[in-house]
Amino acid sequence: MPRSSAAIIASSVLAFLACGPASADAPKVVLVPHRAIYELSLLSSRGVNGVDEARGRLVFEITGTACEGYATNFRQVTQLSGTESGGDRSFDVRSTSFESGDGTALNFTNDSTRGDTTEHTEGRAKAGPNGIEISIQKPEEAQLSAPADTLFPNAHIKRLIEEGYAGDKLFSTKIFDGSDTGRKVYDTLAVIGAPLPGDAGAESEPASKAAQLQGHPSWPVTLSYFEPGGGGERQPAYVMSFVLYDNGVSRAMKLNYGDFALKGDLKSIEFLSSSACDK
Repeated sequence: MPRSSAAIIASSVLAFLACGPASADAPKVVLVPHRAIYELSLLSSRGVNGVDEARGRLVFEITGTACEGYATNFRQVTQLSGTESGGDRSFDVRSTSFESGDGTALNFTNDSTRGDTTEHTEGRAKAGPNGIEISIQKPEEAQLSAPADTLFPNAHIKRLIEEGYAGDKLFSTKIFDGSDTGRKVYDTLAVIGAPLPGDAGAESEPASKAAQLQGHPSWPVTLSYFEPGGGGERQPAYVMSFVLYDNGVSRAMKLNYGDFALKGDLKSIEFLSSSACDK
C-alpha cells in the first residue's frame, strides 16, 4: 500500500484508543510482492482553493520477504486545475525505501516536486535501546528520536491486518515513514470495518478479480494522520481510506487533502515472484 508523503487535510475523528496487542490467534501475515497502478480522479472539492479537475496516477511496488526485508517504490503524479486556485498545479512525489523484515530498521529516499521546486530527503531509522533513532543525511544532517512503540510502514500494514483478523475496530499508533523531510513522527488512528464480500470490488475495479486475490479477506480502513504534539481533540493532517487485503494489497483508495479529495481506482496489478521464506 502506498505511503503518506503528500499533504494535509481536515476531518474529525471521535477518539484515540491505546495501542494494544493483536490477537495471538491471527493467521501469519504475508505481504505479497506486487506492483499496483491506481488511476487518480477528483472525488470532491471545497474552499477558496477549490479544484475543478484532477487527474493522475499512483504506482506502488513492494518486493522482498520477512526474511530478506521489504523494498518499496512509490510514485504519485497529480495534475490539478481550478479557476479559483491559480490555474494548473502539478505534483510529483517519489519515494523508495527498504524496511527490515522484523520492522526494526528503515532506509528511505524521498523526492517531492511541486511546480519548479523539488525537495530531496535521505535518511535511515533504527530501533535502539531507548527508542527509534533517526538519522537524516539530506537535505541537512540531523539526528532525531521517536518513541519505542513507533511503527514503520510495512510493520504498520501487518498490524492493521492482524487487527482486522482480531475484529478490532480502532487501532492507534505512531508511524514514521520518512516523509516531510524525515522530521515528523505522526500519531495515527485507523478505523477498521467489517470484512467485505469477496466480489465487493469486481464491478468498479476489474483488477480486483485477479486470481491471487480470490479467497483473501479484506477490510475497509480509514487511516487518519495527526501532527505530533498537541492535546485535546485534534483535527487530522491527512486522511486516506482504502480496502486492505490480508496479503497487503489495497484498492478503492481515497486521498483527502482538505480542500479536495482524490479517488484512486486499482487499474492493474502484477504479482511478482516470492521466495520460499513466506510460503
